Amino acid sequence: MYLKSLFLNWIRIKDSFLILFALPIIVLFIIDSNHFILGWNEGAGGGFLFAFVFLILEWYDARNLLKFNLTIGRRLGIIVSVFIITGYFFAIYAAGHTELISEFGAKFGYTTLPQILSWTRMWDYIIYAIYISSLIFMAFGIRKIKHFPTPLVFLLGMAFILLLDATFPYGSMQSLQVLMQPILAITVLLLTAANVRVELVDVDNLAVWGQKGFLFINMYWQCAGILSMTIYLLVILILMIKLHTSLTRKLIYATFGALGTFFVNIIRIFLIIYYGAFIDVNLRMFHESIGEVLFTIWIVIYLLIVTTIEARRARNIKSPVVTQSLESYTR
Repeated sequence: MYLKSLFLNWIRIKDSFLILFALPIIVLFIIDSNHFILGWNEGAGGGFLFAFVFLILEWYDARNLLKFNLTIGRRLGIIVSVFIITGYFFAIYAAGHTELISEFGAKFGYTTLPQILSWTRMWDYIIYAIYISSLIFMAFGIRKIKHFPTPLVFLLGMAFILLLDATFPYGSMQSLQVLMQPILAITVLLLTAANVRVELVDVDNLAVWGQKGFLFINMYWQCAGILSMTIYLLVILILMIKLHTSLTRKLIYATFGALGTFFVNIIRIFLIIYYGAFIDVNLRMFHESIGEVLFTIWIVIYLLIVTTIEARRARNIKSPVVTQSLESYTR
C-alpha cells in the first residue's frame, strides 16, 4: 500500500510525468548508444530526442490545462503502454529480433538493406508517437492530445519520410528529383563564390575539385533534404497556428520560416561540400550530423525572433492603454 501511495503521489506531480515520455529514449540509450548518432537510418534515438524537446515545449505551454484523471483502468493502461514499448525495443534491438520487422517489410517488397533499415526505423517513430498519444490519453483524456501536435507531427512526419525512402530509394522518385534542381543551382553559385571549383553534371550530380582531392557527389532527393525541410516546416506551421496573433502576422511568420528553412538547407549542403573540398573527403560523420544541428539552431533562433517581436508588440499595445487610463484618472 505504501508503494502504491508513493507511486500515485509521484505521478500526480505533473512535471514528474515527463519521465514516462523519456523512458523509451533511456531504454534505447541503455541498449545501444549508437542509436543516437545523428545520421539517416543510423538510429531513432536522435529523432526521439528532438520529439521530446518539442513535447517539453508543448507540456509547459499546456501545463495549466492538464488535470490527471487516473482511474484504475487508466493506471493499468499506462503500465501496459510502458511495458509494450520497452518490450518492443528490447526484443528488436537487445535480443536481435529485427527479422520480425524485416519479414513483414519483405511482404511489401522492401528487401534491400537500405530499404529494411528505413522500414525498421519507420516503425520506431510510429510506435513512439502511439506511446506518447496513449500516455496523454490515459493520464488526461483523449481531448488533451490536441495540446501536443508538434512532437506527434514530427514523429509521424519522420515515419512518412522513411516510408518514402524505403519505397523510392536512390532518387527513383523523379518528381522530388526535379525539386532539388534549384537547390543545387544555388549551392553551386555559393560554392563558386567561395572559390570552390565545382561543376553540375547531368542535372543532379556534382563534380568538386578541392585541396583534399576530387569528389563526385550523387545528389538524390534524400541528400538534398527536401522532405527534412518539409517536416521542419510543418513544425514551424504548427507553432504558428498556436501563436496568439493575427492571421496576417501568422502568414508573414510562416513565410519567413519557410524561406529560412529553405536557405538553412542550402547552407547545410554548402558546408558538407566545402568540408569535403578543404577539410576531409571522408564526409560520412559530418554529413550525418550537420543537418540536425543546423535545423535545430534555426528553429530555436526563429522562435526567439518571433517571440521577441510578439512580446515587444504586446508591450507597445498595453502602453497606450495604461497612459490613457492615467490621463482619465488625473482628470
